[in-house]
Amino acid sequence: MDPLHSIIVTLFLFILTFLNPGANLFVVVQTTLSSGKRAGLTCGYGVVLGNAIYSGLGLFGLVALMTQFGEFFSIIKILGGAYLLYYAISTFRNKTQLNLNTDSETEKLHTIIYFRRGLISDLSNPQTVLFFISIFSTTLNADTPLWTKIVIWLGIVTASLIWRIILCQTFSLSSVRRTYSRIHKIVGKVVGVILGGLASRLIIQGIDELIYRKI
Repeated sequence: MDPLHSIIVTLFLFILTFLNPGANLFVVVQTTLSSGKRAGLTCGYGVVLGNAIYSGLGLFGLVALMTQFGEFFSIIKILGGAYLLYYAISTFRNKTQLNLNTDSETEKLHTIIYFRRGLISDLSNPQTVLFFISIFSTTLNADTPLWTKIVIWLGIVTASLIWRIILCQTFSLSSVRRTYSRIHKIVGKVVGVILGGLASRLIIQGIDELIYRKI
C-alpha cells in the first residue's frame, strides 16, 4: 500500500470509530451539557491527549510496553474504571439545578478537573492501543516511511480534536442546553448507568488480568 493510500485508509478507519460511542464520548457530552462549551472542550482536549498517547504507542512500535508492563496497564484499567465509576455515581445522584450561565469565574477554576476527566476517561482503557495496532497492521508495513507515520499520527490527533469540537459545539447550543435543563436529572441517571457499566467492565477486566498473571 503506497504512503498516500495508507494515510487515507488509516484515517478513514479511525474516523469510523466515532460512530461507536464509548466512555469518553459520554463524558465529553455530559460535561458540555452540564457545564458549557468551555468545560466540554477542556474535557475533550484531555481525550485528544489520550488518543495521541495510545496511537503513538501503536504507531511507533512501542506496544512492547503492553507485554513488558502488562500489570501496569491492568492497574490503569482498575484505577481509571474506579474514577469513571465515581463520576458515574456523581452524575447519577446529581440533584443540583443546572446553571445555564457557564462564564463565571467559578467555572474557570475547574479547568484542570475537566481536562483530567477527559484524559482519564480515554487512558482508562489501554486496549485502545491494541485497536490502533489492528488498524495499523492492515494499512502499514515495515517499509512505510517515517514521514507517513507522522502524518497519520497528526491526522489522528487532528480528527480527534475536530470531532470533540463538533460535539461540544452541538451540545452547547442554547436550544439544546435549555432542553437539557428540563430533563437533565433523567439524562444524568441514564448517562450515569451507562458510564457505570463501562467503568465496572474495565475494573473487572483489570482484576481478571491481574489474577490471570499470578496463576
